[in-house]
Amino acid sequence: MEDSRRFLRLMPLESFARMITEIFLFLVVVVLLFLLRNKEPPGAPPGPTRWPIIGSFSLASNVKDQLALIDKYGDVVSLGVGGRNFIMVSNYKLAKEAFSKTEMNDRPGWRVMEHLGDGKPGIIGRNGDSWRISRRFHLRNLRDLGMGKSYLADAIHREAKLLVEDIRNYTDKPTHFPQSINVAVLNVIWQLVASRRYDLHEAKILELLALIKEFQKNAKFVLLPDIFPWLNYLPNVLFKRLFKYDWREKNSVRAKAFMKEIVDDHKTNFDPNNPRDVIDNYLIELDKQKNETDSEVFSEDDLIRDIFDLFAAGFDTTSSTIRWASLYLASHPEVQKKVQRELDDVVGRDTLPSLLHRPRLHYLEATLHEVLRLAPPAISGAPRMSADDVHIGGYLISKGSTVFATIGAIQQDNRYWEQPEKFYPERFIDESGNFSVPKEGFLPFSVGKRSCIGEALARMELYLFAAALLQNFSFAPPEGCQINLDPLDAPGMMLPREQDLIITSRT
Repeated sequence: MEDSRRFLRLMPLESFARMITEIFLFLVVVVLLFLLRNKEPPGAPPGPTRWPIIGSFSLASNVKDQLALIDKYGDVVSLGVGGRNFIMVSNYKLAKEAFSKTEMNDRPGWRVMEHLGDGKPGIIGRNGDSWRISRRFHLRNLRDLGMGKSYLADAIHREAKLLVEDIRNYTDKPTHFPQSINVAVLNVIWQLVASRRYDLHEAKILELLALIKEFQKNAKFVLLPDIFPWLNYLPNVLFKRLFKYDWREKNSVRAKAFMKEIVDDHKTNFDPNNPRDVIDNYLIELDKQKNETDSEVFSEDDLIRDIFDLFAAGFDTTSSTIRWASLYLASHPEVQKKVQRELDDVVGRDTLPSLLHRPRLHYLEATLHEVLRLAPPAISGAPRMSADDVHIGGYLISKGSTVFATIGAIQQDNRYWEQPEKFYPERFIDESGNFSVPKEGFLPFSVGKRSCIGEALARMELYLFAAALLQNFSFAPPEGCQINLDPLDAPGMMLPREQDLIITSRT
């Protein structure tokens, strides 16, 4: 402090004035640049005030904020956050229209989507021909191997039976929903992808799943430099500490090594005449294209990134929804009893529910869809980026804008749903007593060409796992406690809070 005072005393008045002027002019230029960058073109959607550097205060990362913005500004809202232009689409028809446009097929080039830390995204974040060809390849192979088809139900049944047996170890005492649900759900898609299944308590898998969960909880820190690009100019040591990049890089290496080990094992036991799974079929395609020097669509590195995306998404969507179902039913015992009466009448107790029972389990289907309505896997879906200027709802969406549909808000919008905040499965039951999904306002797996690639599998798993669990167990809060249905603070995601339940065996 004394040195700085001495410096100011010795500095000529003219130099001091010049220094102050230069600092002032620099700040004015910075503010003007941000104002110009955040200036909306004519015809842009309305939205909250954009302040220099920080932009709008809201990222609409939860349903409550989304509904407030819709009420104030309408169905298409412009949010300027940091140096980014975000467009929030909150109308079911407009979301379907927007995401069917070719210009809306891209993802923003955010580092948060480079899950393995090697500078390139997997299938979830990829764009252009690489994305189109890869999605078509994976979707075709997953379907050919059984995704959405009845013969995959046998594999789900095996996992459901083992899960029921495991959960019996947690009954009649306060407990969090067992982690074995994550492994049971993962085992289904992992048999399609890698011909592998894991013990429900295998330490190596539980450790990897815990890393993914931790990444979800830290996503808001990792996301900030993508939203506020100027943060990337912070000193490297400070940047890495603030945004947990050392932690992320370390765990990315571990995740990549795990995936590479599986691919290497497939290469060792590879028989091109008898492909077993997605990885084998990818290796066949890779061999076909090895002499095509201009092809950069298929590579071993891309395979590793893609299967990690399938791994991470494959367990989390369904397992989180089942956790939500247990919490909602623990909070609404009358609904739970009604589901269980239906299961007892249609299926009985001697055999697990199957796809053959599904057309008669109207109330179970309605209940699961009501859970998906109030707790969709992602309240905003994965973001899109406009590759060119487009119009949505009469508004100009400028090239490079990040566009997302407010799935959580649309599914709680009173234009589509009566008493939308209420947990009421009967809204999915028609006048004849049959299960029926309204034609508008329901899009838990998003819409358009980049909707969830595993939707068919997720729906089948959700039905079979939930039916088996509710056939065998009842869920309730501990005595004197209430279930907390507020989601975790994770931007764009709908993750249930870990909390105690009382799981009671019905047999």
